[in-house]
Amino acid sequence: MRKRLLLVNLGVVLLGLAAAFLLAMPLVQNLYEEEFSRRLDTALAFMLNETDRIAADPQGFAREESALLEKSGQKMRITVIDPEGRVIGESGSQADKEDAGLIAKNHLSRPEIYEAKLHGRGYDIRVSDSLGDSYYYAAVYVEGRFYLRAALPMTELNRVMNSMQLCMLCGVLLGCTVAGLFAVVSARRISRPLLKLTEATRRISQGDFASRVQVSEDSEIGDLAKAFNRMADATSGAFHELHRKHRQLEGVLQGLDDGVLAVDGAGRVLFVNGRARELLDAGSLREEDFLTGSLALNKLQESIGEAKEHLHAVRGEMKTGVPERIMTVYAAPLNKGRASEGALAVITDVTEMRRLQQLRSEFVANVTHELKTPLTSIRGFIELLKSGDRDKETRLYFYDVLDIEAERLHHLIDDMLVLSQIENAREDASAVPCNLKKELQATVERMRPLAQKQNIVIELSAGEDGLWVLSSSSRLQQLFGNLVENAIKYNKPEGKISITLRRQRQTAVVRVSDTGIGIPPEHLGRLFERFYRVDTSRSREIGGTGLGLSIVKHLVGLYNGDVSVESVPGEGSAFTVRLPLNPEE
Repeated sequence: MRKRLLLVNLGVVLLGLAAAFLLAMPLVQNLYEEEFSRRLDTALAFMLNETDRIAADPQGFAREESALLEKSGQKMRITVIDPEGRVIGESGSQADKEDAGLIAKNHLSRPEIYEAKLHGRGYDIRVSDSLGDSYYYAAVYVEGRFYLRAALPMTELNRVMNSMQLCMLCGVLLGCTVAGLFAVVSARRISRPLLKLTEATRRISQGDFASRVQVSEDSEIGDLAKAFNRMADATSGAFHELHRKHRQLEGVLQGLDDGVLAVDGAGRVLFVNGRARELLDAGSLREEDFLTGSLALNKLQESIGEAKEHLHAVRGEMKTGVPERIMTVYAAPLNKGRASEGALAVITDVTEMRRLQQLRSEFVANVTHELKTPLTSIRGFIELLKSGDRDKETRLYFYDVLDIEAERLHHLIDDMLVLSQIENAREDASAVPCNLKKELQATVERMRPLAQKQNIVIELSAGEDGLWVLSSSSRLQQLFGNLVENAIKYNKPEGKISITLRRQRQTAVVRVSDTGIGIPPEHLGRLFERFYRVDTSRSREIGGTGLGLSIVKHLVGLYNGDVSVESVPGEGSAFTVRLPLNPEE
């Protein structure tokens, strides 16, 4: 009996401590790794406030920041890596110890750098190739400029883990010794705390993570109770962390621009985010509801049913609402092996994307048509010239037509190139402070000969001389030149063009008005589209490319301004351009 009790006690102590050890070690290691992550993230966050200083002197920055961190008790390795993977900055003594070949080695393949390139931030634990020590690495990617990496040595964690292993081993040995000496005489004394431990374990398994056991005076049971309490503390922390992660995940899903909806095997809603309710026009849809009550919900139910039936992902498209919305639906079973566990659906609004695709298609068709018209005319007159002898007057007429069509083609290509350059430019690198009054005067003088041919008077009213905008002089004259040229072309004989410049708070307002033919109201909404013409025959007759106002709109957008139009058919039109003033002037 004593031998059995001794063996049982030894077995229980060994199993209990082993279980506690196996559970506690990973949890402790994870907690330390999370602490390392927080420390590294905090350091990187503070360093990212000085990106310009990093870019200017990466090596100096790495050394200075490492020295400051070491003074504050944070011995941390700082590395700056350019977008091509080359080390351009390394902190402290590490840079002296590094082998030149290892520093020159491309770092893009390092796990933390690769993850940072994909997701903006990356982590890794490994042994340094150059120092031979284990480090915890964290890296962030500053888009298009550099990677900033910080590393903490794992010496502290290894020391703690070794100490825990040693302590646990000592506890096991001590427990076995005490259990062997007092097994017979303390059977009842031992069984009572074991029963309490069993009860505490049962309560924890039922979700009562606050349950703890009283530490017994017996060394073996006391050690087991302490280990159990530590395990319960770690388990409770892990549970709360899991609950926090769940809330974060729910917050992420709620913040997505795509609709996300999950149903169980019976078709009841398990989860639905706000965007899904908006896209499906089902504001009252809640968990435990069925997907019924509207055409959109019925279509979504069909896609989910197909995914559950065939046990694979299904992609589809549906149109709903007024105005019409086009949405893609991706439905997939939650478990590809069992349809009874439900399915997930992701709903994406692609209305704007389809509209842009349609605009691109129309643009290609318009470009083809605009290029084909002058080319057809040119080829036709060339064939006429080849077909037989022509008198001098006829040849000169043909040459004039060919020159006009070639000039029209040249203007069209130039305007398309200008429009492409403006659209692809995020900002104007040649922008300098420009005096709007002087730019308008230069534009008027350039356009005055064309206006005089049409007997059109141009009046400029720009009394305030101190209005400056940050832009390119040539771009400004191109912007206002297009507006004035249109005002001339579409004006009436003996007409008038009025140009005014005034300040409106921190904005310069330029208004170009004419006494021309005007624009019908139904055309105003599309006036700034490429190749859009109100009167196609008149536009071609006067040589317009249909791109002038589109260039105006994109130029104004390039300088963070806006343009609007007012028009009365038969009385004239007025275009108003608003540009932000240069704050330094």
